[in-house]
Amino acid sequence: IYDELNQNAIYIKIIDVKGLKNQTADKFTAVVIINRCMAGRPDPRVESFIDREPQKNKIIVLTTGIRGSWTPDAPDVDAITSASVLDKSDQIAQSIVERVLAMVNSTRPTP
Repeated sequence: IYDELNQNAIYIKIIDVKGLKNQTADKFTAVVIINRCMAGRPDPRVESFIDREPQKNKIIVLTTGIRGSWTPDAPDVDAITSASVLDKSDQIAQSIVERVLAMVNSTRPTP
């Protein structure tokens, strides 16, 4: 995901979920959160970020887990779920890249 988006001259900031409490989506066109479900729930810091973020339409969340994966209650969040299986990781990564590029391209001024 990083390499593909970096090739498109997109600024990328990578942080651990521990840092989500100090972040907002207002300075970003897209926010991608890669999250792992534990006992059917996401990391509480991910849930808290989504709950308090007013610009939910900027958020793309990938949740992986063995049992059915969690998705946020907020309908504006672009949620992707997947079992923790590596054979589909390239497809999922490409899907995330395409979604981010669509968000970025929709905010660029037209010539």
